[in-house]
Amino acid sequence: MPLSTNKRAVALQLVRSFSAIAGLFMAGLVSAGDPPMTYGEMDADAFEKAAKSTYSLEHFSDRYRASLEVSGDDDVFRPGVIRVYDKASGAALIEVKSDEMVVSTQPETGQVKTNVQELPYGEQSVLIYRDFNFDGIKDLALMDGQNSCYHGPSFQVFLGTAQGFRHSDSFTELAQSYCGMFGVDEKRRELSTMTKDGCCWHQMATYSIRNGEPFMDTETVVEYSAGSGLSVETVGRNTNGKMAYTTRTLWQDDDQRETLLAFKLAPSGKRIVLFRSGVGGAVYYAAVDGKDEVSLVYPQAEGEQLTFDEISHALSFVRGDTTYRILGDAQGVPQRMQVAIRGKTTDLKLLPEPASGSLNAVAAALKASAE
Repeated sequence: MPLSTNKRAVALQLVRSFSAIAGLFMAGLVSAGDPPMTYGEMDADAFEKAAKSTYSLEHFSDRYRASLEVSGDDDVFRPGVIRVYDKASGAALIEVKSDEMVVSTQPETGQVKTNVQELPYGEQSVLIYRDFNFDGIKDLALMDGQNSCYHGPSFQVFLGTAQGFRHSDSFTELAQSYCGMFGVDEKRRELSTMTKDGCCWHQMATYSIRNGEPFMDTETVVEYSAGSGLSVETVGRNTNGKMAYTTRTLWQDDDQRETLLAFKLAPSGKRIVLFRSGVGGAVYYAAVDGKDEVSLVYPQAEGEQLTFDEISHALSFVRGDTTYRILGDAQGVPQRMQVAIRGKTTDLKLLPEPASGSLNAVAAALKASAE
């Protein structure tokens, strides 16, 4: 069962905090003359015995070059090793190995593609050479397998310095725990991540760089209600190291939702929509403002239900001490709306524009859902 939004937020924040602290103590720096940094896991014995192909990656940098050695020709996921060298000295700087490399080559030349980063689900190359921390020095991300969400590509990240490369645990965590490589926006000086849990839970986050490390600025979680299908958006903003969250329900017109009745209240223009998701599904009421934010959804709690009185042509429902009624004529055209709170009734007028659908369509859908 998926974790709640709050539990996910706490868990992710703990992982980020640990990674940031660990990065300060474990980050290594490698330059020409040092033994190469080695990362990743693979079946070394099987790789040594297998037939292999070697590709040269020469043109991604003026200062560095790389080689890619992979086994197998037909498999999508292939064991392989990426090695990065200093061009001037020829010294090996970094080695990343994996049992699941995804190799994409240029059809014209057969050369391995680099710096390909289609987000969030598109092609991502084995080597990405960009400035991730916006310090003016390009950094390296090397594919170490398919460890991100839904067996997607994951990367080890090495930050460039004047002396060489430094492995970064905090940047690597961003390229491991979400969906593929993180996004880089040079204009905004911002990083972004995305992850998901099935069709109905998505999380997006943005990061600035503070003291050379990624710092989460915003986190947005979108969940889709199981019944109504409406999206619930929770947005967190980081203020002085503390995340403050706000939640709202949003209306979205889509093919999965059938509108049975829709009209607007006067003078606000707030939309009242009666709808269902799928033929034979439950009927829901939503009050939607001009920014598509839903202020009221019904039913939500167990035992809540819409009722239709065929004699008075009235649709009604109760929440707490408030009763809501939509009154129509014999043809199902809504005439007015009432809100009664502890015996005091207020009439709400409708805008003169024609309604979409009818109360009769709502009544028929309620009857069908009860059968």
